[in-house]
Amino acid sequence: MRSRIAALGVVLALSTAALGMTVVVLGLTTPPPSQPQASGVRMDAAGTAFPTAEDHCYIEGMIPHHEQAVELSGLLLDASGVRERTRALAEFIVADQTAEIETMRAWQDAWRQAVPAATAGATGHGAHAGGHGGDAVPASAEPPTCGDHPHTQMKGMASAAQLAALDAAEGSAADRMFLELMIAHHEGALEMAEAAVRGGSNAYVRSSGKHVLVEQEREITAMTALLAETP
Repeated sequence: MRSRIAALGVVLALSTAALGMTVVVLGLTTPPPSQPQASGVRMDAAGTAFPTAEDHCYIEGMIPHHEQAVELSGLLLDASGVRERTRALAEFIVADQTAEIETMRAWQDAWRQAVPAATAGATGHGAHAGGHGGDAVPASAEPPTCGDHPHTQMKGMASAAQLAALDAAEGSAADRMFLELMIAHHEGALEMAEAAVRGGSNAYVRSSGKHVLVEQEREITAMTALLAETP
């Protein structure tokens, strides 16, 4: 069963007469952003800026947001009596969002490794002769404290009580509860991704946001149809 996600795609058979559809294909319609390298986040000779607070806080918020999506999916997969289509969707979410978490962590690591090198360059020989080198590293070079930044609110997150209820549920109750929680969870991720695409400056962050917008909107459509068929 779980091998169906090996090709990064899953077919959800849906019998939704109102939509005139019998099959909805959930695949990686936009490839996940490629693994970032340190050179992609350093300030280079062309003056590429370090990520801004909007970039950084999107990643800081989206990692735990994705982690809960994986947790919700795991709870559904542990339940008995769940429809195969819902199970297939949960398996896909685990695969897709686990891969995204790994890439986002790599982006963070690349940035943090790049900051000391760029800072050293700015305080070296380039800092002489009128201080031109002193402007090479912007104030945003160090990861900002996100604090009350909107991304840290992580909209759509399930509460501890909701997680416990899903953990205890079986059959159609678990099926319905998972779909309701995951739809709300995805809607929260869409708000975060929209803000990143609009306000982000880093190419990787904007690419990640676009991927979330496309993929999770498709998943919401599929989950809404599944929910309508739930007993």
